Amino acid sequence: MKALSILLASAALLAGCASFEPLRSMRFVDDNNNYLHVDYGRDTKDHESVAVLDNGVRWPFKSKNMVRVELPDGTRFTAYQNLAPTGNLYKTEDGEWEFFESGAGCIVARFSKERSGYVTRFRGTLCATVRNPANVTRERIRSGGATPHGFGRDANGPRDVTNEKK
Repeated sequence: MKALSILLASAALLAGCASFEPLRSMRFVDDNNNYLHVDYGRDTKDHESVAVLDNGVRWPFKSKNMVRVELPDGTRFTAYQNLAPTGNLYKTEDGEWEFFESGAGCIVARFSKERSGYVTRFRGTLCATVRNPANVTRERIRSGGATPHGFGRDANGPRDVTNEKK
Protein backbone atom coordinates (compact mmCIF):
# COMPACT_ATOMS: atom_id res chain seq x y z
CA MET A 1 0.00 0.00 0.00
CA LYS A 2 2.84 2.37 0.86
CA ALA A 3 4.50 1.65 -2.50
CA LEU A 4 1.25 2.48 -4.30
CA SER A 5 0.95 5.85 -2.52
CA ILE A 6 4.56 6.69 -3.43
CA LEU A 7 3.90 5.73 -7.05
CA LEU A 8 0.75 7.90 -7.20
CA ALA A 9 2.57 10.85 -5.62
CA SER A 10 5.41 10.49 -8.14
CA ALA A 11 2.94 10.36 -11.04
CA ALA A 12 1.21 13.52 -9.79
CA LEU A 13 4.55 15.30 -9.51
CA LEU A 14 5.55 14.30 -13.03
CA ALA A 15 2.17 15.34 -14.42
CA GLY A 16 2.60 18.80 -12.87
CA CYS A 17 6.06 19.17 -14.39
CA ALA A 18 4.86 18.03 -17.81
CA SER A 19 2.37 20.92 -18.03
CA PHE A 20 5.15 23.55 -17.86
CA GLU A 21 5.68 25.32 -21.20
CA PRO A 22 9.03 27.20 -21.13
CA LEU A 23 9.00 30.53 -22.97
CA ARG A 24 12.41 31.98 -22.08
CA SER A 25 15.41 31.48 -19.81
CA MET A 26 17.40 33.99 -17.79
CA ARG A 27 20.64 33.85 -15.86
CA PHE A 28 21.43 36.08 -12.88
CA VAL A 29 24.84 36.57 -11.25
CA ASP A 30 25.66 37.63 -7.67
CA ASP A 31 28.70 39.47 -6.27
CA ASN A 32 30.63 36.20 -5.94
CA ASN A 33 30.08 35.15 -9.59
CA ASN A 34 27.52 32.48 -8.66
CA TYR A 35 24.78 31.94 -11.22
CA LEU A 36 21.05 31.47 -10.79
CA HIS A 37 19.15 29.91 -13.73
CA VAL A 38 15.48 30.69 -14.25
CA ASP A 39 13.11 29.25 -16.85
CA TYR A 40 9.95 31.28 -17.33
CA GLY A 41 6.85 29.57 -18.66
CA ARG A 42 3.17 28.97 -18.43
CA ASP A 43 1.16 26.18 -16.92
CA THR A 44 -1.81 24.76 -18.79
CA LYS A 45 -4.16 25.66 -15.94
CA ASP A 46 -4.66 28.74 -13.78
CA HIS A 47 -3.00 28.83 -10.38
CA GLU A 48 -4.99 30.69 -7.73
CA SER A 49 -3.50 32.66 -4.86
CA VAL A 50 -4.72 35.33 -2.46
CA ALA A 51 -2.71 38.45 -1.66
CA VAL A 52 -3.39 40.27 1.60
CA LEU A 53 -2.94 44.02 1.16
CA ASP A 54 -1.58 46.36 3.86
CA ASN A 55 -5.13 47.37 4.83
CA GLY A 56 -6.13 43.70 5.34
CA VAL A 57 -8.13 43.37 2.14
CA ARG A 58 -7.80 39.89 0.59
CA TRP A 59 -7.27 40.06 -3.18
CA PRO A 60 -7.72 36.85 -5.22
CA PHE A 61 -5.29 36.41 -8.11
CA LYS A 62 -5.15 33.87 -10.98
CA SER A 63 -2.20 33.30 -13.26
CA LYS A 64 -0.71 30.59 -15.48
CA ASN A 65 2.77 32.15 -15.24
CA MET A 66 5.41 30.15 -13.40
CA VAL A 67 9.18 29.77 -13.07
CA ARG A 68 11.63 26.93 -12.57
CA VAL A 69 14.59 28.15 -10.52
CA GLU A 70 17.98 26.51 -10.00
CA LEU A 71 20.23 27.98 -7.29
CA PRO A 72 24.05 27.88 -7.50
CA ASP A 73 24.13 24.96 -5.02
CA GLY A 74 21.84 22.88 -7.28
CA THR A 75 18.64 23.40 -5.26
CA ARG A 76 15.63 23.55 -7.59
CA PHE A 77 12.02 24.63 -7.18
CA THR A 78 9.00 25.57 -9.27
CA ALA A 79 6.99 28.63 -8.25
CA TYR A 80 3.79 30.32 -9.42
CA GLN A 81 3.18 34.02 -10.00
CA ASN A 82 1.56 35.90 -7.13
CA LEU A 83 0.29 39.44 -6.83
CA ALA A 84 3.03 41.97 -5.92
CA PRO A 85 2.89 45.78 -5.72
CA THR A 86 6.17 46.07 -7.64
CA GLY A 87 8.08 43.58 -9.78
CA ASN A 88 7.19 39.94 -10.32
CA LEU A 89 6.72 37.65 -7.33
CA TYR A 90 6.62 33.86 -7.63
CA LYS A 91 6.03 31.49 -4.69
CA THR A 92 6.00 27.73 -4.32
CA GLU A 93 2.65 26.18 -3.46
CA ASP A 94 3.80 25.39 0.09
CA GLY A 95 5.22 28.91 0.57
CA GLU A 96 8.72 27.63 1.35
CA TRP A 97 10.47 29.46 -1.52
CA GLU A 98 9.92 32.76 -3.29
CA PHE A 99 11.54 34.32 -6.34
CA PHE A 100 11.19 38.08 -6.72
CA GLU A 101 12.28 39.93 -9.84
CA SER A 102 12.29 43.70 -10.21
CA GLY A 103 14.05 45.56 -13.00
CA ALA A 104 17.35 43.83 -13.74
CA GLY A 105 17.67 42.27 -10.27
CA CYS A 106 16.28 39.28 -8.43
CA ILE A 107 16.06 37.85 -4.93
CA VAL A 108 15.48 34.24 -3.92
CA ALA A 109 14.35 33.67 -0.35
CA ARG A 110 13.45 30.64 1.76
CA PHE A 111 11.02 30.65 4.66
CA SER A 112 12.66 30.12 8.05
CA LYS A 113 10.55 29.05 11.03
CA GLU A 114 13.34 30.10 13.40
CA ARG A 115 13.25 33.66 12.10
CA SER A 116 9.50 33.72 11.40
CA GLY A 117 10.00 35.02 7.89
CA TYR A 118 11.96 34.74 4.67
CA VAL A 119 15.76 34.61 4.57
CA THR A 120 17.57 35.70 1.40
CA ARG A 121 19.47 32.86 -0.29
CA PHE A 122 20.48 34.69 -3.51
CA ARG A 123 20.56 38.31 -4.66
CA GLY A 124 21.71 38.92 -8.21
CA THR A 125 21.67 40.95 -11.40
CA LEU A 126 20.55 39.85 -14.86
CA CYS A 127 23.43 38.83 -17.10
CA ALA A 128 21.85 36.84 -19.96
CA THR A 129 18.47 36.09 -21.44
CA VAL A 130 17.28 33.80 -24.20
CA ARG A 131 13.83 34.48 -25.55
CA ASN A 132 13.33 31.24 -27.47
CA PRO A 133 14.82 28.29 -25.58
CA ALA A 134 13.59 25.94 -28.30
CA ASN A 135 16.29 27.26 -30.64
CA VAL A 136 19.02 28.06 -28.10
CA THR A 137 19.46 25.35 -25.49
CA ARG A 138 19.80 26.11 -21.80
CA GLU A 139 23.05 24.13 -21.63
CA ARG A 140 24.61 26.50 -24.14
CA ILE A 141 23.71 29.45 -21.91
CA ARG A 142 25.21 27.73 -18.87
CA SER A 143 28.48 26.78 -20.53
CA GLY A 144 29.24 30.28 -21.87
CA GLY A 145 31.08 33.10 -20.15
CA ALA A 146 29.47 35.74 -17.99
CA THR A 147 28.18 37.55 -21.08
CA PRO A 148 27.34 35.22 -23.99
CA HIS A 149 27.96 36.34 -27.56
CA GLY A 150 25.24 38.78 -28.59
CA PHE A 151 24.37 39.95 -25.09
CA GLY A 152 26.11 43.31 -24.77
CA ARG A 153 29.59 42.28 -25.90
CA ASP A 154 30.99 40.50 -28.90
CA ALA A 155 34.45 39.24 -29.83
CA ASN A 156 35.63 42.82 -30.39
CA GLY A 157 34.69 44.10 -26.93
CA PRO A 158 31.88 46.46 -25.92
CA ARG A 159 29.43 47.52 -28.60
CA ASP A 160 29.49 51.11 -29.81
CA VAL A 161 25.92 52.33 -29.64
CA THR A 162 26.58 56.03 -30.01
CA ASN A 163 26.91 56.05 -33.82
CA GLU A 164 29.05 59.16 -33.47
CA LYS A 165 31.88 59.66 -35.91
CA LYS A 166 35.15 60.71 -34.36
